[in-house]
Amino acid sequence: MAPGASRRVGLEISNSAVRIAEISLVGKRPKLVNLGQVRLPARAVVDGAVVDLPAVVSAIQRCMSEGSFTVKEVHLGIAGLRAITRELDMPHVPDSELDSAVRLQALDVIPFPAEKTLMSARPLEELTGPDGTHVRRVLLAAAHRDLVDPLLEAVEAAGLKALSIDLTSTALIRALYDPSAGTTGPEAIVAIGAGLTTVIVHESGVPHFVRTIAEGGDTITAAIAGALDLPLEDAEATKRNLDQTGPQFRAAATAANDASTSLIAEIRSSIEYYSTLPGRAEIRRVTVTGGGSRLSGLLDRLQQNLRAEVVRGSALSRVETSLTPEELANRDPLCAVVVGLALPERSGVKPLDLMPPEILRARRQARADRVLVGVAVLLVLVMAGFGVMRYLSVHNAQNKVASLQSQITTTKLDITKYDVAQQKYLEVSSDQALLTPIVANEVYWPGVVAKVAANTPSGGYITSFAGTNAPAPVATTAAPGTTPAPPPPRAATEISTVAVGVSASRGCVIVTRGLVPNCAYAYFENWATQLAKSNALQLVTWSAFSEGPGGVVTYTATLGVLGTIQSTRATRFEVLGK
Repeated sequence: MAPGASRRVGLEISNSAVRIAEISLVGKRPKLVNLGQVRLPARAVVDGAVVDLPAVVSAIQRCMSEGSFTVKEVHLGIAGLRAITRELDMPHVPDSELDSAVRLQALDVIPFPAEKTLMSARPLEELTGPDGTHVRRVLLAAAHRDLVDPLLEAVEAAGLKALSIDLTSTALIRALYDPSAGTTGPEAIVAIGAGLTTVIVHESGVPHFVRTIAEGGDTITAAIAGALDLPLEDAEATKRNLDQTGPQFRAAATAANDASTSLIAEIRSSIEYYSTLPGRAEIRRVTVTGGGSRLSGLLDRLQQNLRAEVVRGSALSRVETSLTPEELANRDPLCAVVVGLALPERSGVKPLDLMPPEILRARRQARADRVLVGVAVLLVLVMAGFGVMRYLSVHNAQNKVASLQSQITTTKLDITKYDVAQQKYLEVSSDQALLTPIVANEVYWPGVVAKVAANTPSGGYITSFAGTNAPAPVATTAAPGTTPAPPPPRAATEISTVAVGVSASRGCVIVTRGLVPNCAYAYFENWATQLAKSNALQLVTWSAFSEGPGGVVTYTATLGVLGTIQSTRATRFEVLGK
C-alpha cells in the first residue's frame, strides 16, 4: 500500500490551538499513530480566520516538531461564520457536471460574492418532484476566500502541503458517527469550541443541517474574568475547576451559568428549528464534544433543556490508541475535529473539497507535466536501450567476423594437408573403379549351397552340384523323354546357374501346375513348389525321370540363382566418401 493511502494527517487550526492527528489505515480499524496540540496566542485566530499569520505558522511548526510528525501532506478543516452548508434540490445531472451545475444555482443562496466563493457539492439522495420529474438533492459547502487563503498561506509557510480542505462539520460526523450502533432517525452533534459552537444534524452519517453559533468557551471564560476581575488565563483555569468549593468558585460558577444560558438557548433553538422543517423528524439524540463541553454541569443543563438524549461524544473510541485513560479523558473532547479530518470518507461518498480551483488546476498541470517528463524519460531510456542493443549487436558481429577471419587463416594453413588427402581419395576411387566390375556380380556360393539344401524337401537328396557364373539360357523345349510344356516365369535378376542331380522315392500325382504332363512324381512336385517360393532359386529345365531299384527316381535339373544371394565382397572395396 502506498504511503499516501496508508496514513492520513489531519490539521485543525481553531481559535485556541493548532492540533494535528496522524491516522494509520492499515488493518480493519483505524489507528491513532500520533496526536499533538500547541496553544495559540489570544486572537491569533478569530472566528476560524487566521489573523496573526506568524503566530499560526510558528504553532504549526512547533506542533510538527514536538510531535515528531514526518508526513508533510495534510487535510485541513475550516469553520466559521463564512463557511456554510446548504441543501439544494436540482435537476438530475451526472456527477462530473455536479459542481458546475450547483455553482449556477447556488448564487441565489450563498451570501458571498461569486468571485470570492469557493464551493463543493455532494449528492445526497434522488427524489421525485411534484410534477413527477427526477430531482437530485445535494449538499452544498461554500466558504469565503478570505477564510481559506490565509489558512493555506500559513500551512505552506510552515512547510506543509494541503491535500484537501473540508468543513469541520463533516469531519465531526466522520469522527463521532458510529454506523454499527444501529440508530435510526436524525441525530445532532454539538461541538463547543473556544470561539464557535457548531450544531450538525445528520441521518446515518449524511449531513442535513449545519449552524455555526458565534459563542463558545471563551464567552464563559470572559464572563468569569469579568465577575472575579481575573486575567483570562486565570479565569480559564478557574473555569476548569468549577466543581471545587469556596466563595471564588461559587461566584465563578454563577457567572459561568449566566454566560452559558445564551449558548444553551441557541443550541436548543437550532435543534428545534430543524424539527420544524418539512419532512424532518424530531431529533432523539444529541452528542456533545469540544473543549467547551468540559464545563462543569453543562451537559446536565443541556439535558434539562432538550427533549433528546444528551451524551458525551468520544472520537478516540472509534480508533485504536495507546493513550492512558487519563490522557483519553483530557484529550478526547478536544480532538474530534482533527481525528475526523484524518479519517477518509466512507466508500462511495464524494468528499467535500474547498481547495481553490487555481491550485487544483496547477496540481493537475504539475501531475500532467510529471507524467510527460516520465514518458520522455522512458522514451530516452528505450532509445538508449535500443542504442546499447545496436552497439552490442554490431560488436557481436565484429567479433564473429574476427572469428571467421581467424578460421579462414587456419583453413588456408591446412589446405596443403587437405590436398594430400584428396589425392589419396582419388587413388582409392580409381582402384574401386577397377575392382567393382570384377566383384560386383560375384556369386556367394556358400549361400547358394545353403539355399539349395534348405529348399530340398525331406525324402530326397542332392546327388550332384555344379555351378557357373553365367545365367542359364532360356529353355524352348522340355527335357528329353517328356512332353513339351511351357517353362515357369523367369526372373530377370539371375546371376548364375546351378546343375543339380536329385534322388527321391517314386509317387504319382495328378499334375495341377503344368510342369509335368500326365503323371509325375509327388516329390518333384513338392520340390518345384518349394523352389518357386524361395525367392533365391528358380527352376529352369529338368531331365526325364529315371526309376531304379526300390522305386528310387533320379533326375537332373538346371536352377537359376537370383541376385538375392549375391556376394557382399564388393562392399569391402567401396569408398564411403570424402
